[in-house]
Amino acid sequence: MRTVKTMMLSTFAVASALLLAACNTTNPTVQTEIAPKWSTITGKEWLLTMVADGNRTLNPMSPILASVNFAVDGKVTGSTGCNRYFGTYEENDGKLKLSPLGSTRMMCVEDAMAIEDAFNDAMEKVTSWHSDKDALALVNANGKAIMEFVPIIP
Repeated sequence: MRTVKTMMLSTFAVASALLLAACNTTNPTVQTEIAPKWSTITGKEWLLTMVADGNRTLNPMSPILASVNFAVDGKVTGSTGCNRYFGTYEENDGKLKLSPLGSTRMMCVEDAMAIEDAFNDAMEKVTSWHSDKDALALVNANGKAIMEFVPIIP
């Protein structure tokens, strides 16, 4: 009787372990489909909705329309809300490296200059990105979103 109980418990333990192992496995194909792809980011204009500026957060509003466009060929262009800028980027598995950006140098209204200064400072600190439901976040080395964008719909 004791060996029957031991055998039943052993069978139950093995079955439980197999069940837990099966629940713990993941399908890499499904995970890849869920994770945003860089190709969903490139080739569109993205409108800035938030930029971190030190300890404060700036939320630009019209007429200050800062934007970014990551072209498929590795070029980045857009507006700081005051001046146009251009540069290059490299994206690799969620990591994002931007070249130093060149730009025009027009004077703009004070609010636009504050957004531009915060924008340029944040772009220098970008190390990665993530996207969630048609929003793009550019992230610093600490994992903090320092810029957020939404797609511009023509």
